[in-house]
Amino acid sequence: MPDFDPVGTIEFFRERHRVESATTGKVLRAIPVDMLSYRAHPSSSTAGTTAWTIVRCLEVSNHLTRFDSTEVPRTAHPDHATLVAEFHQCAESLQQQLIMIDSTDWLKERIVISNGVVILKQPLGQILWLFLFDGIHHRGQLSTYLRPMGAAVPSIYGPSADTTA
Repeated sequence: MPDFDPVGTIEFFRERHRVESATTGKVLRAIPVDMLSYRAHPSSSTAGTTAWTIVRCLEVSNHLTRFDSTEVPRTAHPDHATLVAEFHQCAESLQQQLIMIDSTDWLKERIVISNGVVILKQPLGQILWLFLFDGIHHRGQLSTYLRPMGAAVPSIYGPSADTTA
């Protein structure tokens, strides 16, 4: 038995998901509606693709709370209003699903498939943490796009230069 808990507790994850989803929602809403095609560099993903990656992480997480495996969706991002609405729906749905997860579910192995290939085969808790951190990473990318797009950076872990709270 390892001397650490490799997946943490479901209770702690529920709280982190709640807090991080609220913060991510602020960043997504701050993206100007006409700037989803913005990219910082020709090799960078667009703001829309990056934002949609966050939503797809939530879709995968939601699916894995109910099923043993899931395929990563490969859809193009929608318009800004739909993207933000989908984010909020998926984040709220996951929060509700997390209430019904117990420690047995949390530790049960799940499978994530991409393009027909198994990319993850881990306990649900590990996969949910991975996708939460991936969403936070992509939120950070988007926050660096905001000022060049002419938008204000919202408070993330404290006030930004563009906000007072």
